[in-house]
Amino acid sequence: MPGRRNQPENPTIYTFTGWFQDSMYLMPPSDAANQTPLYRICVELDLNPFLPVSYVTKIIRISLNNKRAVLRMGDTATRLTNVLYSVNSSPKHFNWILAHRLHWDCREILEDGSPLCICYLPLSNQTSQPSSSAPQSIKIAVLIPPPPDRSPPHPDATLTVYPLGHQIMDEILVSALVVERMLTR
Repeated sequence: MPGRRNQPENPTIYTFTGWFQDSMYLMPPSDAANQTPLYRICVELDLNPFLPVSYVTKIIRISLNNKRAVLRMGDTATRLTNVLYSVNSSPKHFNWILAHRLHWDCREILEDGSPLCICYLPLSNQTSQPSSSAPQSIKIAVLIPPPPDRSPPHPDATLTVYPLGHQIMDEILVSALVVERMLTR
């Protein structure tokens, strides 16, 4: 599959900076020529008297009460329950359906206690009779948040985006933040 302009040929590891004042940034790899942050993530307390306590970010709006959680991305606004589904009632395995279908699997734990969250993009059947050896999905990103039970200082979270994932990086980032919120509930 030919690459798009500005699409890396190899996986790229982005780092979430530590929380500073009111923001966290998603930074390019340390060896990138341009060190400008790719995303700024801000969180504020939403004191709407008609909602339970909730938090607002630049990219998403999520409340701690899943029944009231709202996701806003571009012109789309919907309840989080319409976008994120637990697979087999697992608290670490999710399907995401917004502009794209994504599958997040966070069941593996690294030696330091960090969850290893792998994002897959399901593939559509290319042939009328799918081969049993044909892959059903392709890995497009890996999120490694800090271990939830570790004492500070915490390592920075990282998001590795594979070449195909760069085409839908906004949705990968938003879904990664929502999945991380679900893991820390």
